[in-house]
Amino acid sequence: MTKELLTQFLSATDEFIATAESLSEEQLNRVPAPGEWSAAHVIHHLADSDAHFLVRFLNLLSVDKPEIVPFDEEAFPTSLHYEGRTVATSLHSIKSSAAHANDILSQITDKEWSRSGFHPQRGEMSLTDVLQLTTNHRVGHIDQLKASS
Repeated sequence: MTKELLTQFLSATDEFIATAESLSEEQLNRVPAPGEWSAAHVIHHLADSDAHFLVRFLNLLSVDKPEIVPFDEEAFPTSLHYEGRTVATSLHSIKSSAAHANDILSQITDKEWSRSGFHPQRGEMSLTDVLQLTTNHRVGHIDQLKASS
């Protein structure tokens, strides 16, 4: 199951990247409705959240019962200066984070997949749970990008 989940994660990454790269500059920057994110903001958000998920993977594998630190995605656009960032850099980061995660997760044992930590809002989460959350996160944002085209 975990190898299948890793394959789903990588497939979702490929689909996200392909969808993002298919968008025109106008489509990337169009805000669909007041208060919603442009496709460019979605791309920057995924790059930033990937950094958090990668740290979660590393901590779950190397620290006994780590705290899984939540992040506030609503603060990202302003705090992390989405308006001045480049889509190409964020896409490169997403590709690199996925490759890094795959390099590590493709080698771990079944026992390691069950290593867990505690998320203050979600409770105990295994490495498998975190990868499933990461994969679902990607899939949801693919749908957002497709709506921009």
